[in-house]
Amino acid sequence: MGVVEMMSLSALGRGRENYYLNLAREDYYTQGGEAPGEWLGHGALALGLGSEVEGNDLRNLLHGKSSDGTVALVQERRGAERQMGWDLTFSAPKSVSVLWSQTESGEDRQRIQQAHRAAVASTLQYLEGHVTYSRRTRGGAVHERAGLVMAAFSHQTSRARDPQLHTHVIVTNLGVRRDGTTGTIVSKPFYQQKMVLGAMYRAELARNLTEYLGVRWEAHRTWHEIAGVPRKVMDHFSKRRQQIEAALEERGLSSPEAAAVA
Repeated sequence: MGVVEMMSLSALGRGRENYYLNLAREDYYTQGGEAPGEWLGHGALALGLGSEVEGNDLRNLLHGKSSDGTVALVQERRGAERQMGWDLTFSAPKSVSVLWSQTESGEDRQRIQQAHRAAVASTLQYLEGHVTYSRRTRGGAVHERAGLVMAAFSHQTSRARDPQLHTHVIVTNLGVRRDGTTGTIVSKPFYQQKMVLGAMYRAELARNLTEYLGVRWEAHRTWHEIAGVPRKVMDHFSKRRQQIEAALEERGLSSPEAAAVA
């Protein structure tokens, strides 16, 4: 295995919301369906959003409007293309996904999924409480704490149909301030804290799985895997990773940024 990234961060392009909504409605990875997206964040709570993500609500919020599309919640800059949001993807180490897929215990499967969800939730709590600011005043000169409006989509397989526990978190470019007003998000701190967020997710996941299942861990280059899961089995269930590495080798690239593009 080459570059392994447990948490990625990328800007969300126009129309990409359909990708996540389609996966939630009918998972083409396994034909078995996935759980619908769920709203997260104090901003989502302040706006009165329910628990399940509805397609039109997400589209309207990504465009800076209220969930019903009737009210503009942020000011558009003339001549500037609006940044709709960001995709934070949290991916469990391959050994975790392999253990989840091969265990015969339904209870253990639930514990593994719970450990992953709890690690994602803990990391997002830090993101919202310590990294998130909204712009205020003309030109956005003043930065103020704000609650996030996030849509989380959890999946259990990769595009290559390998077991791969991962969660896409769509962070809309919309913050709700403490006084109830709304504004756009300052994204620079997200990128500055990306490595910290990834480390927090990995550490919390490892702590949760150790507590829930009593697993042990062993170092694999710059990350850790569950001890006792054979490397051959992990390689067998890493077809998507192999496709990415083949694309990188063909272009003579190796960085995490290049892997994300591939």
